[in-house]
Amino acid sequence: MTNLNHLYNKEVAETFFDVNYFVDKKLGFQVIENGVILPHKDVFVNGTWTWGSGGIVDNNGTFVKGSSAKSDVGKAYVPQQPIQYRNETVVYLGLFYHVWGHVITDNIRRLWFLKSADFKSEFKDCPLVYVHWEEKPLEKQQNFKRLLEILEINFENLQAIEQPTRFDKIILPDESLLVDKNYKFTIEYQETVEQVRHFSLKNRLTIPDKKIYYLHGMRNQVGEERLAEYFNSKGYEIVRPEKLTLDEQLNLLINCKSFASTIGSTSHNAIFLRDAVEAIFIPRFINRFTGYQGMINQIHSLNTCYIDSTMSIFATWTDFSLYIISKQLKDFFGDKFDGYDKEDFRAFLEYVKMSMSKGTGINSGVKKAYGATLKDFMEQLKHHEDLISSCNMPPRWEQFQPTLTYQTHIHTKGWEAWQFEEQISGFTEDKLDIQAIKVNFPNHKIYYSVYYSDAEGWSEEVKNGEQAGTTGKGKSIYGIRIRLDESGSKQLDILYRVHKFDGEWTAWAKNGEVIYSNGVKLNAIQIKLEPKT
Repeated sequence: MTNLNHLYNKEVAETFFDVNYFVDKKLGFQVIENGVILPHKDVFVNGTWTWGSGGIVDNNGTFVKGSSAKSDVGKAYVPQQPIQYRNETVVYLGLFYHVWGHVITDNIRRLWFLKSADFKSEFKDCPLVYVHWEEKPLEKQQNFKRLLEILEINFENLQAIEQPTRFDKIILPDESLLVDKNYKFTIEYQETVEQVRHFSLKNRLTIPDKKIYYLHGMRNQVGEERLAEYFNSKGYEIVRPEKLTLDEQLNLLINCKSFASTIGSTSHNAIFLRDAVEAIFIPRFINRFTGYQGMINQIHSLNTCYIDSTMSIFATWTDFSLYIISKQLKDFFGDKFDGYDKEDFRAFLEYVKMSMSKGTGINSGVKKAYGATLKDFMEQLKHHEDLISSCNMPPRWEQFQPTLTYQTHIHTKGWEAWQFEEQISGFTEDKLDIQAIKVNFPNHKIYYSVYYSDAEGWSEEVKNGEQAGTTGKGKSIYGIRIRLDESGSKQLDILYRVHKFDGEWTAWAKNGEVIYSNGVKLNAIQIKLEPKT
């Protein structure tokens, strides 16, 4: 059973959950003769880094789609290293992630083959090979190694392919968990999971049934610690899974009577709960649910409840998400809602600062989806002017648009944190010189260069987030100039000034004007934007 009554927009969610993720499909395998296995690699394509490249290339140079990280991700690349050759037949088990949510989904999707009659009769003596993600070898993943032991797979039989290698034959099992635009699982994947649950039940240590909150605990989960504390006040034990062995986690989960988590890697652990256990999931953003979790909820029967308790208006999976104590969450526990707490607003303001500093603009579709909920939240926030002031918000923060930010590299200190408009980057009280700077303004291109000395002159002009100056060379700068592109300069003036070792600020310069310090080292800078009058 799935309860959607505590979501901001139940009607939208219903269309997502009206899906059958099970597919009745006979699985088999491919044989790729004289194929090459490429290790995982991030590839720079059309100005952006694309993850998931690598897998199998056949003898004709064609990428074997079923060997990719996901069905809709991944491609071949031209290897820079020489291609090794091994006159062997190997079984390719795919890309192994180190992120636990993917370990218990993607990493085990081909392991069914090792139980099959085909493997036992034809390939049981063949090496088992895989590639790992982001230089995270399997030897360092103790819980994954333990999971393989539970699945009766000898870790010593697995070989990582760390440079491009051609094999006589590559056996590629079909995936029992299909991850593309249509997420699906097969009976083979279900049986793999059931083997783990059977192990948990067989080796269950008797402890009182618990209510547990699995804490994601990442920096980009703003406000989650406070969310966990709220669940703790309702009798939930806060669990930090990364601090536990797999056996300890499995015993907790098999004894659990109510499981709660934000949606992501931690929520996927619900796959190891007993049937009919209550599972509470908090989406990261409004109307955003993962196909992974949808499949997991159907692999065995759970009593699931989705509760909206976010105000994540900058909604992208790769950036920050914000959790608050919402009316919907309080309604679920039967608590009276008297408006949002001051700490909800404080977390919201910090979340806005963090998102704007990364150049993330508000998602208009998400803003519309939050609708009256966001409007009410902002109306209540207006009564906390002291909080807004103390949080040192960037200019025009209420517009939720990307803002100008900058950071400096300081002698003996390294790179300082990114600062907003008019904030000081550097140290006015200490004689620690600026050696490099980065400036970013997502709305327009911004160009800047620094002055080294009369002998060396100006650095090359760089743009948006690139480094002007040097690091690790002990090389001071003595001047700067900054300008906007033509479009930006029609709307805005960019102003800047520097603080020097003699304790003085220079006058403000603007729009590409040169600031010289007359041979005195710089130790701080301020930059700001002003609308054209």
